[in-house]
Amino acid sequence: MAWYLAPSLSVLRSEVNTRWPRRDKTSDGTIGDIAHQQRPSDHNPNSRDSVDAWDMDKDGVDVDEVIWAFEQHPSAHYWIWNRQTADKDNGWRRQRYDGENPHTAHVHFSIRQSAAAEQNRRTWGLLEDTMTPAEFVKILDDPQVQARMRRLPWQYIGGGIPVGMSTLGVLNGAYTYAKAAAGQPPVPADLVERLDAILAAALDEGDGSVRLDPDALAEVQAIRDAIGAL
Repeated sequence: MAWYLAPSLSVLRSEVNTRWPRRDKTSDGTIGDIAHQQRPSDHNPNSRDSVDAWDMDKDGVDVDEVIWAFEQHPSAHYWIWNRQTADKDNGWRRQRYDGENPHTAHVHFSIRQSAAAEQNRRTWGLLEDTMTPAEFVKILDDPQVQARMRRLPWQYIGGGIPVGMSTLGVLNGAYTYAKAAAGQPPVPADLVERLDAILAAALDEGDGSVRLDPDALAEVQAIRDAIGAL
């Protein structure tokens, strides 16, 4: 029987290709080359002829988003990327990777070596348009996300902060409302789109800061109130 890429990884690859149709595939990989065949590797077909690893080229995709989605899937085992690795058995804690290949051109994804993991065709979440409050809270609770948010140069501009309002206050309020709404129906897509548009307009691509004028801040406040009323 000929080898095949595990169906669960085929689903992941399909979602990545659909989400980023113009991505570079030069460094993509499935079955191992001669070097891989000389040692144990998830790129080598197992007793079921399944290849349980896939390499994704880094160019043209949001690597962090794909890694986050990968970690949420029950079939996931470990990944290697840019001299770091993380394993589900270790709580996805990132560690230094000192292998011969630093994996700077592609991300290596390995699933569990089991028939159940291989045949699990559950989606990886890369094509979903909505996010539940519980999923939003889970992202904000991620230490990696918190560390990145603390590095952002949050600023408020516009001639003085209105009484009872601030950029940080609105963000904290949105988080509180999301916590309270966890387990409730998803946030309506139109509110998500409005918030995306506000943040996109407020982002200063020059220095990476987020600048909210009074009108934008009021709009965020209105969205927060709308979410709280769900």
